[in-house]
Parts: sequence; C-alpha cells; structure tokens
Amino acid sequence: MTKKDIEDLALELLSKPSSAYLATIDRNGFPHIRAIFNLRCSEKFPHPAEVIEEYEENPLTVYISTNTSSIKMKQIKENDNIAIYYSLPSKVKGIMLQGQAEILDDIELKEKIWVDDWVMYYPKGYTDPDFTILRLKPKYLKGWYKGHHELYLGD
Repeated sequence: MTKKDIEDLALELLSKPSSAYLATIDRNGFPHIRAIFNLRCSEKFPHPAEVIEEYEENPLTVYISTNTSSIKMKQIKENDNIAIYYSLPSKVKGIMLQGQAEILDDIELKEKIWVDDWVMYYPKGYTDPDFTILRLKPKYLKGWYKGHHELYLGD
C-alpha cells in the first residue's frame, strides 16, 4: 500500500463507524481501552462531523468529547500518549492512530461542536466544566486491510 492508500483507508474508517476505541496508559503503565463516540461519523454525528471538517485542516485529526472528571482525563494528564482504533469488522478493515492527546479549552469550539442530546452527560451544556474536547494529531498510523501497513507522519 502507498502512503495515499493508507491515508485513504484511515479517512474511510474515520468517517464510517459510530464508535472507536481509545487506549490511554494507566498509573501502572498498562493500556486502558474503552469505546468512545466517533465524532467524524456523519451518519451518527452529522453536526460535529461537519464542524470538525470545517474547523480542522488535517482530515486525520481526531476529536473526542469527554467528561473532565473521567478516568481517561486523569490518565491523559499523567501521560498524554494515546492510541485510537477504528474498524469495520465485516470488511476486515482497521486503523490505529497514535500520538499525544491535547486538551482543548476553546469555548467557541465547544459551542460549535455541541449536540443538544449531550445535556444528559453535561447538564450545564457546552459551558459545563465537566465537558472537555480532546484532539489527537496522529504521528503514526497502522492499518489492516489485505495485510498490515504502517505510516509514520512525524511531528
């Protein structure tokens, strides 16, 4: 696979599944994996997907909504190395993105990306102190489709 093929696989997988799997590192140095919403999935999250596409120049950059009080936030503050895995099991396709998580405090972005249904998680809306947006600008991709393929994107 060429670099473009791997990037195309990543773009396909970033846009289709409604969830992805986020790995952080716990205090004992072990991976801690959990499902997260895929905000780039336009079928499930049309509004955030559109906002991210307009806001972000790099189509491989990932955005995650989460609770500020969550375990993942504690882990990211201690070690910002993360990995996210997207897959379409029925097509035997998958991609892992690795890099450092960034905690975004941009209230304008929070307002733009906000989905009204999220009030169940953040009762005070986009200004809720427990509402956080994370960003991953991947440095490394590893894809699985007709074999495994790697791509180092660098800093």
